[in-house]
Amino acid sequence: MLMFGKLVSSILTLPGFFILILLIAALVLIRKGEERWIKASGIVLLILCIFVYLLSTGVGTYVFLQPLEDSYSIPKTVSGQAIVVLSSGVIIGPDGQMLDSHTVARLSKALSLHQQTKLPIVVTGSFVPGRSTSPVAELMRDWLLDRGVVTSRVIVEPRARNTWENAEFSSDICRQFNWSNIILVTSAVHMKRAVKSFERFGLKVIPFPTDYLYDHTDLGFIDFLPSRQALNANLAAVYEFIGQISYAFKTP
Repeated sequence: MLMFGKLVSSILTLPGFFILILLIAALVLIRKGEERWIKASGIVLLILCIFVYLLSTGVGTYVFLQPLEDSYSIPKTVSGQAIVVLSSGVIIGPDGQMLDSHTVARLSKALSLHQQTKLPIVVTGSFVPGRSTSPVAELMRDWLLDRGVVTSRVIVEPRARNTWENAEFSSDICRQFNWSNIILVTSAVHMKRAVKSFERFGLKVIPFPTDYLYDHTDLGFIDFLPSRQALNANLAAVYEFIGQISYAFKTP
C-alpha cells in the first residue's frame, strides 16, 4: 500500500505529471497522426519524454550524477598546508541572510578537517549575483567563528564570483603563504571542475568531496519514480558538464 501511494503521488505531482502529459501527447501523435510530420513530432516528443524521465529519476543518476560524484573518493588520511572551502550561495529569509544547505555541508566537513589537522581554512566566495548580500565568504567565516575556530585561522577571499575565480584568487592567497598543497572541500558533484580549475593555477589538490546529492545504493523501486530530489540532483550534474566544457577553453 505504501508503494502504491508513492506511485500515485509521483504521477500526480511534478515532475511526474509533466512526464505523463508528454507521454500521452507523444503516443496520441504517433498513433493518430495521419501525416508523416505529425508522427515524427510524436517521436520527438517521446524522445524528450524519455530524457526528462531519466533526468527526474534515480535511474538517471547513474547516467548524469554518479559519474561526477564518483570521480574522487573520500580520502582516508589527509595532509596539506591549508583547507580551501568553496561557497555555494545564500538564502535571504525574513531574518536576513543565511548560508544555503550546500555551503553549510561544505563548511561542516571543513570544520571537521580543521579539528583533526589544525590547518588554516580559506573560505572563498563573493556576492550572490542579482542580490544585495554580504560576500558569502564573510558569512562562512562567521559560521566557523561561531563554532570555535580562532579568527587567525580563517582567511577570507571575498571576490570570487565562480569556480574559476575561486581557484584564481585562492591561489593568490596560497602564494602569499607559500602554500602549494591544499585540501579542497566542495560538493561531490562540483569537485571535478573545481579540482581542474585549482590545478590550472599550479596548486596540488587533495579532493575532499562532501554534500552528496543522491543515494549511492543499488537501484530500488523508488528510483524508477520521478521525484524533485532526483531532478535537482541530475540538473546539478548537467550544469557541471556544461561548466567543464566552458572551462576547458579558459587559460590562467
